[in-house]
Amino acid sequence: MNTSQVIPRKRSGVIVLAVILLIIGGVLIYIGSHDFLIRAVGIAFVMASTYLIQISNARNRSAAPDASSEVNNRKSANAARRVLWIASVSLVPILAGAWYLLHLDAVKGGHTAWPAYLFAGIGLVCAVVWSLLIVMISRGRGSDK
Repeated sequence: MNTSQVIPRKRSGVIVLAVILLIIGGVLIYIGSHDFLIRAVGIAFVMASTYLIQISNARNRSAAPDASSEVNNRKSANAARRVLWIASVSLVPILAGAWYLLHLDAVKGGHTAWPAYLFAGIGLVCAVVWSLLIVMISRGRGSDK
């Protein structure tokens, strides 16, 4: 058995271990929602899982990227920009709908809390997505100079 057959097996073993740690960590976080120690152990498992994924990807990368990987990176960056723009534009009517539901609840006396939670959650998602969009636009203009 040569070395090219050994590396994928080791990488897949690390990835399987990372997935198992991630699942166990998620279960511990869910179970320990009221217990700090169990929740902390779950978070540690999730962090260990992330580290294992990072080291498995670092071993797989080559030192000098070839031209085809540069083209693939450019295509994936353009696809990510397109998805970010679509998400940004589609959040506008969703935010408007949440605001309308909040307004209807306020007109009826404001006896339910879910419209406020819905509006706050969608507002938080909008803030994150639109911040990413602003960063993407500012990086794009900075590279033109």
